[in-house]
Amino acid sequence: MAAEPTSRIKTFIKTYAPAAPLRWLQRWGIRPQYTPAPGRVAFGDFDRLRPISKDFGYERGGPIDRYYIEHFLQQQAASIRGRVLEIGGNDYTLQFGGKKVEKSDILHVDDSNPQATYVGDLSNAPHLPDQAFDCIILTQTLHLIWEYKEALKTCYRMLKPGGTFLMTSPGITPIASGAWKEIWYWSFTRLSITRVLQETFPDAELDIRTYGNAYAASAFLWGLGLPEVSIEKLEVVDEQYQVIIAAKAVKPLLP
Repeated sequence: MAAEPTSRIKTFIKTYAPAAPLRWLQRWGIRPQYTPAPGRVAFGDFDRLRPISKDFGYERGGPIDRYYIEHFLQQQAASIRGRVLEIGGNDYTLQFGGKKVEKSDILHVDDSNPQATYVGDLSNAPHLPDQAFDCIILTQTLHLIWEYKEALKTCYRMLKPGGTFLMTSPGITPIASGAWKEIWYWSFTRLSITRVLQETFPDAELDIRTYGNAYAASAFLWGLGLPEVSIEKLEVVDEQYQVIIAAKAVKPLLP
């Protein structure tokens, strides 16, 4: 019974106390769980219909989701070795593989990338070699492929036994403008990525994780740049707000 008066006091303060002092207490960490009462939310700079940036925050210091992607690849850097295939370009192969990479290959969907060693649609690519790569990196691409299961089957076929497949995919995200908008088919969740990898990478060792929370998702949707947000807050994971889904799949060794 002693808790009831305390609860009533908290409710009274939350309902009737001026919002500004409560926000100040939260800002200084004295009252970290402050939630505005209904009708007392201050939208400030977000009281608008258009986002701060419609280009993922590139012009404001870089996208928030790239922090998660690169954090994941940094954690998996030991697997980026030997002969590595990266889709689109090989920036991450070089950044995180370094001297461990013996040969860097690039698959591009068309011939617009002169550095590409292979050209073709990942979902229909019989010309790509079997069991050729120690590591395949597929970042922020699966959602642009209509037949995404076929693309994953191709990746499995191209991996050497014991090879590692590293991928990231958007969850909560704006949709790109320009050409990408015309082929932006999917958004995924941890559960959907888990199910599809279980189907397309039979018996593989899977490690699937999510990145993001309400703060990160909101900032990303508004188009804020990475320098504008708190890295400490980005690192908190809330499975209800999955900004990035990342997966590592290790192909089984031959029996």
